[in-house]
Amino acid sequence: MNTRRTTLQTAGKAALILLAIGALCGTWAAGSAIGIVVTNGNFQLDHSRVWGNGTLFDGSLVQTGGASSQIQLNNGIQMRLGTDTRATVFQSRLVLEDGQSEMAPANGYTVEARTLRITGGSADALARIKVDNGRRVVVAAVRGALKVTNAAGVMVARIETGDALNFEPQSAGAMAATHASGCLLEKDGKFILVDRTTNVVLEVKGTELGKQLGNRVEITGRADAAQVITVADVKLVAKGGCSATAKKVGAAATVAAGAAGAGAAGAAGAAGAAGAAGAATAVGIGVGTVAVIGGVAGAATVGGLAAVGDLPGQGSPQASASR
Repeated sequence: MNTRRTTLQTAGKAALILLAIGALCGTWAAGSAIGIVVTNGNFQLDHSRVWGNGTLFDGSLVQTGGASSQIQLNNGIQMRLGTDTRATVFQSRLVLEDGQSEMAPANGYTVEARTLRITGGSADALARIKVDNGRRVVVAAVRGALKVTNAAGVMVARIETGDALNFEPQSAGAMAATHASGCLLEKDGKFILVDRTTNVVLEVKGTELGKQLGNRVEITGRADAAQVITVADVKLVAKGGCSATAKKVGAAATVAAGAAGAGAAGAAGAAGAAGAAGAATAVGIGVGTVAVIGGVAGAATVGGLAAVGDLPGQGSPQASASR
């Protein structure tokens, strides 16, 4: 009898241990919650319809319908998703697939939209980002500055407070010809161009650049490396008017020693870049205001983006959530 009782007790303990292990494995598989999503209506969370609120895990897919939603992450990041928006939420990034979001990308939090990566360029940054028409991405800096890079990490724009840019990745990708316009300046013995549309600073190489120093020009060429362009064609847009820009970036609008040599250094590559000179027309964005940098066309857009609608729980996120 004692032997049988001991056997049953041992079997019972083994079963409890197996159940505990199973529960732990289930918890590990599901992962830890990273935040909650709240709405006044219903939405899709990981392909299941949810009313009111739901728990977010790393990689959760959120699809809003006729109501906007608010996302509150455990790390303090807050985001708004507009109506008819589809996004995948991670602890360190949001992948916006369609629709519009509004957020303060603090602490390195990133929004991925198509091939673009949007991060805060200042501590107080507040961004509105919209993906529509299949490929086009609109980015507006409501407050502070934003940095926009391509998938390879090359900066394609810096957007200041109140500005908005319309982006469209080019079919040629990083091989697309660079097209930019702005002030041609000299810094540290090199020629640079501060693009007036994207605020990106490019190092430029080529022949006879010194003749246009301090002027506003339009260049077309080929990227030899990140932010380094071998110029195939340069056109004068307007003489002078670059003093304020030069001061802002710590550059000079007059010839300094060594600048001429830097400009001539890329002369050999200019001929090879000439074949790209006619390829800088961006698809789908108005000609004349376009910059093509890092395989992404960017143009200023008028009016920016409207705010995402009022959301529930702002300032007082719900403590509990259900799926």
